[in-house]
Amino acid sequence: MTTGDRRATDSGGAPGRTAIAVVAVLLLFLLGSLVSRLLYPERDPVVRELSGETMGTTWAARIVVPAGAATLAAEAGDSIMSRLDAVNSLMSTWDSTSEVSRLSRYAGTDPFPVSALTADVLVRARRVSEATAGAFDVTVGRLVDLWGFGPGRRSAVPPGPEAVAGALRHTGYRGLRLVEDGRAVRKEDPALRVDLSAIAKGYGVDRAAQALSGLGLASWAIEVGGEVRARGRKPDGTAWRIGIEAPDPTARRVLRSLPLEDLAAATSGDYRNFFDADGIRYAHIVDPRTGRPVPWRGFSVTVLHESAAIADAWATGLSVLGPDDGLAAAEREGLAALFVLPDPSGTGYRERASPAWSELEAEASGERRGSASTPARAATSSTTGSTAPGICWGQTGHPTRKTESSASVASM
Repeated sequence: MTTGDRRATDSGGAPGRTAIAVVAVLLLFLLGSLVSRLLYPERDPVVRELSGETMGTTWAARIVVPAGAATLAAEAGDSIMSRLDAVNSLMSTWDSTSEVSRLSRYAGTDPFPVSALTADVLVRARRVSEATAGAFDVTVGRLVDLWGFGPGRRSAVPPGPEAVAGALRHTGYRGLRLVEDGRAVRKEDPALRVDLSAIAKGYGVDRAAQALSGLGLASWAIEVGGEVRARGRKPDGTAWRIGIEAPDPTARRVLRSLPLEDLAAATSGDYRNFFDADGIRYAHIVDPRTGRPVPWRGFSVTVLHESAAIADAWATGLSVLGPDDGLAAAEREGLAALFVLPDPSGTGYRERASPAWSELEAEASGERRGSASTPARAATSSTTGSTAPGICWGQTGHPTRKTESSASVASM
């Protein structure tokens, strides 16, 4: 064989050997993947359920992890509990030793040292107070206690005008200021009583969400006493979903469900926690501007936001403002808010949505992200992905916020 013949044979055979090598590598890869799936099926992502008790209520989470990652799931549960209990120990009005309880008892005007977490919540709360012109106010503690919705004994007798006026004189968010670069709080009125119940659970959800993200988890949904936050999607590609209750004081039923992706949801309403006296129904939502509970309407308002704490606070603020002024405020602030009210006909419910809510629904409509655009209708006990009652309503002890109205985790 000549040199030219040998060169031709070598150059012609190289591509063939390369192709054979590539095919062999691919076959080995596929075989390895098949063997790996047979021997280690737990590597596929699955949803793990976690739950516990904190803040006088329950929490539930669903996280996407490799099925065999028991240690990671356990670590996630421990991290959630740690974050929630830390918030509760600082901000619970039901715990006389909490930082907020001690701040309320403090009868001076000198700076009172507070933790970074409490300072963070107070900053967020003040922004909502200013945006709602005081409809949301964390210094409402005296009024909440006066009307029997605080940690003390509930009275079935409404307080008199003098008592209301007296408590109202010691209410006002402007009298509570962060000083010393946020390391302390000054009460300009020593009699101010702080109640973070309308923002603390949402803040706890945000802290737990930070813990899950810190563990490298990219898809999860977590709920604390009805405040919900979700990130990513389930392994099958569908969105996490939440259920919104019908504002029915006689039953707990899901009115509608909607997808929740990289957002938080909080619901407030007057239909669950109230008392009747002399033919008048008094809801637990106290208006800090008047010192009296808001007029009972049998309604709810749900707010979507990137932060569960902000959604929580705004849901309360909009409840105080009511459907008309509340919707105007939501539109002004660009908030996604949905009011659900009894239909005047007495058959079912009607909805009033802010433009931002309608825009989000339009994006989520149809099969692409799950239908959330169905019109308001009479509540039924069977809804696609209906809420398991225990997730939303399993109460033990005293809830941090006694607002039982909630957006609840549905087919998380």
